[in-house]
Amino acid sequence: MKGNAKHYDKLREYLETVPLVDCHDHTISCGPKYADPINVVVSGYFVSDLHSASCDSEIKIIQNSKLSVEERWPVLEKAWKRSCHTGYGQVTKLVLKKFYGEDKLTLDALKRMESNLLNLEEEKTFEDILNQANIAVRLENIYHHEDFGASIKAILDGSGKLSPRARLVIPLPCFHGALNLNYGLVQNIASSVDKTVTSLDEYLNVCREIFEGYKRFDAVAFKDQSGYTRSLEYGNPTRAEAEKVFNWFMSDPRRSVSYPDGVKDLDDYLFHEFMRMARDMDLPVQIHTGHMAGIRNDIVKTNAVGLRSVIELHPDVRFDLFHANWPYSGELLFMGKNYPNVTIDFCWANIIDPIYCQNIFRQALSSVPHGKIHGYGSDFSGQADRAWAHASIARDNIAIALSDMVEMEYLSFDEAKQVGYDWLFGNANKFFRLNL
Repeated sequence: MKGNAKHYDKLREYLETVPLVDCHDHTISCGPKYADPINVVVSGYFVSDLHSASCDSEIKIIQNSKLSVEERWPVLEKAWKRSCHTGYGQVTKLVLKKFYGEDKLTLDALKRMESNLLNLEEEKTFEDILNQANIAVRLENIYHHEDFGASIKAILDGSGKLSPRARLVIPLPCFHGALNLNYGLVQNIASSVDKTVTSLDEYLNVCREIFEGYKRFDAVAFKDQSGYTRSLEYGNPTRAEAEKVFNWFMSDPRRSVSYPDGVKDLDDYLFHEFMRMARDMDLPVQIHTGHMAGIRNDIVKTNAVGLRSVIELHPDVRFDLFHANWPYSGELLFMGKNYPNVTIDFCWANIIDPIYCQNIFRQALSSVPHGKIHGYGSDFSGQADRAWAHASIARDNIAIALSDMVEMEYLSFDEAKQVGYDWLFGNANKFFRLNL
């Protein structure tokens, strides 16, 4: 993308030199090693757009690596022609051009790529791409679903190996999530600190011990994406109400509480307790708001404005609201303007909807203190190639927005450079106390 304002080129060139704080990612280890050229195209978030542009049966064909490239291409070509201009499509185009020298997606292009597929399991290749993107640090929300307790233990005892340039965030939904918590998970979590839990008090003590261990391992924030499974409107139940739920399933390992009515009191109570721990540990809390990965999601429950009572109840907790709350821009700007303890994070959003981000970057400059904006977070899992492409789009979006504001004499060129620096690096460096 390219802006029309006369200062765009110089500003875009400057932003290329600014190191990035990747405010949100999910990379457990380097990877992937691409298996076939269609795997390069049908990867990351673009799968959702291809699915939206086709149907359930066709996306299964496209993703079926047991079929040849020639067999899948006609189905992929049809979906590609209907979806290639989205933000996710732009990521794919940039990856094809940068790493494979292909300007267009064709069957011939896919065949040429077969002998040159990236192997991102090679740490040198992975780091080289991060260097090209000028990504200085990445805040990683990682955990292993198959044995969460073992994953925690590896963090606490220092045996866990992080991906390059990673700083941890603490994955909160695993500790309170409405769809997960039961006797087995409670004991699995407790096993990471060699404890057995028999009461709500003991469980909270275990959680605090784990969180403090994460901080000793240099964790810089909490992260909560509970909006995938519940509304962001948290109630404020009493301890007795929460304890009743906890004691019910703890007294019989075969029991499972129903969602949402059976477990909401416990879920809400634990969330507020964890906010108090965040306050005491002086760690910010990143919260997923707005759009969700995949398709057929309920967007109503993830509007950031649903957090109003939580943010007011916990004025000493610093909240970082994710994904620019797409598509609810007005509500997000209100939250950032109205609450001193709220920052706005554009992680993922730059590729969900680039034009939305360009518009909201302009509007945020005139409505929200610019020191409360975090401009980039790749939000991929190991795909450094796509993190590079996302970084390029984020720089485009910010350069377009700020050069437009210079053109209308809202701020000077030097001021635009400073704002761009703050949005890509300075603000997040201070907010997460990265000391870079």
